[in-house]
Amino acid sequence: MVLTKKTAKRGREQEIAMEEPPQDNPMARYFTNLVDFNKYQLIFAPRKEITPRYLDLALLETQNFHNLHRILTKQNLLEFVKLKDRFYPTLVGIAYTTLSFEYDEEKPSTFTMMFHLGTTKYELNVGDLCSLGQLNFSGTLFKHGDDPPPEWNFNRLQACQFFNLNPNCGNKMPTKPMSDEYRLLHYLLVWVILPKNHNHSVVTDDDLPILWALVNDLEINWSYFISQHMKKIQEGPTTMGLGYVILWTKIFKMFNVDLSNTLEKSLRDTNIINIGTLHKMGRKGNEEDQPQEQAQEHIGSSHDVPQPSMLDLMEQLQSINVNIGRNHEIYQRNFTRMDRRLTRLDSQMQGIYAHL
Repeated sequence: MVLTKKTAKRGREQEIAMEEPPQDNPMARYFTNLVDFNKYQLIFAPRKEITPRYLDLALLETQNFHNLHRILTKQNLLEFVKLKDRFYPTLVGIAYTTLSFEYDEEKPSTFTMMFHLGTTKYELNVGDLCSLGQLNFSGTLFKHGDDPPPEWNFNRLQACQFFNLNPNCGNKMPTKPMSDEYRLLHYLLVWVILPKNHNHSVVTDDDLPILWALVNDLEINWSYFISQHMKKIQEGPTTMGLGYVILWTKIFKMFNVDLSNTLEKSLRDTNIINIGTLHKMGRKGNEEDQPQEQAQEHIGSSHDVPQPSMLDLMEQLQSINVNIGRNHEIYQRNFTRMDRRLTRLDSQMQGIYAHL
């Protein structure tokens, strides 16, 4: 048998897959093989969580956003946008490292979500996911970036006119001309339902069909939608933040994952979507629009911030070392390329001088 480059590479990958992660590394306890350990160190450890947000339901009542309340209720999203809890960014990054989905080919809305923490494999069926997030199981199988199905009768120009958007702004239409109620709907979309770390104040062409479906009561299968966005987050670049951190906390708690020995973060006032959020959008008004106790409600306070353990500090230090090492490798490769180019240029110059 002739050993080609591909077969040699495949053989090396199989050997690495059988190797154990370095036991002197504090993160090794979360992995059973070197492949997943290296994947986490290079791809997911450098990532930051997308700042979690949750809706203060009183906002809809005090601002007379009755239509938005109806939309969220009709789409079975009202409970999901209210989810709040502490969160564990390190565990979320590890879970994304080993995350996978199995979809029923005949019924794609039925799927199983799987991930590993250490030697334990966790399997979450679609029913459990719907229960944790109070999501619907029915509706159109749609994900961010899909073309709108014909039955939605979606027309970009018509949708832009409905939301008072400027269609000539290309793929990034500022939300400022929108009504406060629809701006808040878009805010919930890009921060909670479809968490992303950019384009929060503009409507993209991929956002527009979702907003259209929401206001026209075109039901979307949100459990499928979220599973697809989780896959997009997992496969995205290191600049893409880790989303759904609160939902992940609910998943960890459902499986009774030990959360006592990992970095924990609490929600703050800035995580609440309330009247202050509207003011930041440019809404004029005063804080009396909302009861003070609602505006100040949050989970945790500056007095109950959990102090990081030695293990947490070691994990953070390890993440810093990984970033430093990766940057050093990049600089070293660039220096090597430049040195080779200078060598070739020097040889060419010597050849030119030899003919003079």
